Amino acid sequence: MTRARKPAAKTAVKPKGRLVGELRTAADIVALIRQIVTPEQFHQAADWLKEQHFSDRFIELTKQIHLSDRRDPLSTVENQCDAVEELIQTRSSLLDDDAPISSWRVELDKLRTGIKLVEKAQGNDTKKIKELEKRAAKLYNSVFIAVVGK
Repeated sequence: MTRARKPAAKTAVKPKGRLVGELRTAADIVALIRQIVTPEQFHQAADWLKEQHFSDRFIELTKQIHLSDRRDPLSTVENQCDAVEELIQTRSSLLDDDAPISSWRVELDKLRTGIKLVEKAQGNDTKKIKELEKRAAKLYNSVFIAVVGK
């Protein structure tokens, strides 16, 4: 007596467009925008930051983040951490009372600890570096949005 087998379930395979297949996270989108934005366009954005009374140090760090050669991702993460710290120090009085400043500082400490661990580790741990990049970009974006939203 033979058992009848169920036919294998067919899975729908959706064709992926070039961008949809490549852009899976917000970090990928930010990376794409960095490739598209020219230095001249960024200088216009820097002028806007000056008009909004952001500190010169924050503007310089933001230039380093967005116009760097991106060969050393840990230096980009460090610059993002420094920029977040600068925003907290210079613009915290403008934020809402319920702004998560303490949680931002905790995340900054975790990121800086992660940077030190990756630098001291033997070999190049790409997975950990990518995770640090994502976390730093998320923190930078959330703090900047909170400050600009005011």
